[in-house]
Amino acid sequence: MTKDLKTLRLEGALTIKTVAETRDRLLVAFEDAKANKHPLEIDIASDCDCDLTLPQLLLSAQKTAAKEGIDLRIRADRGGRFSTTLERAGLAATAEGGSLMTMNGDQR
Repeated sequence: MTKDLKTLRLEGALTIKTVAETRDRLLVAFEDAKANKHPLEIDIASDCDCDLTLPQLLLSAQKTAAKEGIDLRIRADRGGRFSTTLERAGLAATAEGGSLMTMNGDQR
């Protein structure tokens, strides 16, 4: 039986200096999602302080989720700092219209 969607909010400093802490939070959320058979959404704060470490961590999280059978969704505001980081790195096209981007899953 699938349970309700659980959300892990990532905010504040999400950089190479904090990647170990962020990874640990992700792993705890993954353990819970797998044990309780519920989907997991990672919600990235629009004003977070992020560098390229965050997209690298999230790409790894997507691979781990797929391997572990976890339904993972990643959400971030268009025009937020995460979106800007992806665009500057050449990892995403500039978003036209709308206020929300998703890396996978449905756009809400």
